[in-house]
Amino acid sequence: MFFLLILAFALLASLPSPALAARDPELACAAKRGRCIAFGHADSLTFDAALRLRSETIRPVRFGIGGSNDSLVLYRGLASADLRLHTGFEAVLELGAHAETGRSGGPGAVDQGALDAHQAWLGWHRDDWSLRLGRQEAPFGSSRIVSLRDGPNIRLAFDGARMTWSGGANRLDLIALRPVRNRPGAFDDVGERKLALWGAYATLAPQAAAPARFDVYWLGYERRDARFAIGAGDEYRQSLGLRFFGQFDGWDWNWEALVQRGRFDGAPVGRQRIRAWTVATDSGFILAERAWRPRLGLKADIASGDADPGDGRLQTFNGLFPKASYFSEASLLAPANLIDLQPTLSLRPRPDLEVTAGWDWVWKQRRADAVYTTPTPLRVLPGSIGSSRRVGNQIKLETRLRLGGGAELRLDLVHFNAGPAVREAGGGDVDYIASAFGWSW
Repeated sequence: MFFLLILAFALLASLPSPALAARDPELACAAKRGRCIAFGHADSLTFDAALRLRSETIRPVRFGIGGSNDSLVLYRGLASADLRLHTGFEAVLELGAHAETGRSGGPGAVDQGALDAHQAWLGWHRDDWSLRLGRQEAPFGSSRIVSLRDGPNIRLAFDGARMTWSGGANRLDLIALRPVRNRPGAFDDVGERKLALWGAYATLAPQAAAPARFDVYWLGYERRDARFAIGAGDEYRQSLGLRFFGQFDGWDWNWEALVQRGRFDGAPVGRQRIRAWTVATDSGFILAERAWRPRLGLKADIASGDADPGDGRLQTFNGLFPKASYFSEASLLAPANLIDLQPTLSLRPRPDLEVTAGWDWVWKQRRADAVYTTPTPLRVLPGSIGSSRRVGNQIKLETRLRLGGGAELRLDLVHFNAGPAVREAGGGDVDYIASAFGWSW
């Protein structure tokens, strides 16, 4: 697929340039953020920057299984330049510097990195088509499968190619990507050779279904040295998904279903057929006429687990590159072998302030499988294979305050009440608090 995208780039570049007569140079900077300089025939150069300071305290790490209490501070700085020419050419360079202090055992894999190219890609736009080649962020849909990974310090970027067709509210993306492996030195990040992602992602907005929209996607995924409850080995997975989402008359919904097929070549179990699936929903209703505009919400998820380690099938769902805050900002659990039900209440006391409370109840989908935790995509919680089904419940409180001028404050509180599945593995309750200040220009 990568070769086909390179060929498409060459074909786009060979097309004649659009007419310049109707172009207004000042329109090149319309609706742009940051500092935009317009020049030439509707050409532009835009500069952006973002800073984030985030502190976290978790007591204890990983439910106390192999971890103790931890307090840390994360520092993130991003600065970018975006050059767009009337010929359809675009070049983006985003530099990032990341630091961490306080974590027990030293920085994690996505905590710290000296100055490096977070994004660096060349693009070409022609009518409804565009192509990007290089290092780029690539979130899709509601970030259940491919996300920005914004909670951890270093956001997720990929090396590769992305071709896009856009027609009104409809869109099609073809991708061939490898995630970036972050290293602590300067300009030393590289594409991860043990992970690959490719496929197609389409967003459809048929008039007959308005205001509802659909995402339909097929994604191929390869991961070397993958680890599940049944063993470790190489994973080759195909994911076919459908997302149904929209808003109407106070209601909002975001429902997604996905099936996975493939194979797992692992030890000691040998080759296994992958037969996994998930259904995830997030529905809500806003009482717009009430004070503080309350939104009553309900999230419900099922992600398949492995029923029998000896039947030649691996049924554990893999969320690929999900957002770390899938269930809460504490990022305690991964969406695998899991059933959860989470009612939520969101309030807006002021236009610039939002407060959300939620209570999430969690079970294992299959008792024979493990409890899976972060980091992405999943990790077996030691001692949880074959434990009880009830994982526990967590209470969260999230606060967002926009200060103006691109600044924002966040405060997240989470308490996890460990259930039998965690306690039988030797774990216990968890308390988590995080605060963050962010600014973008």
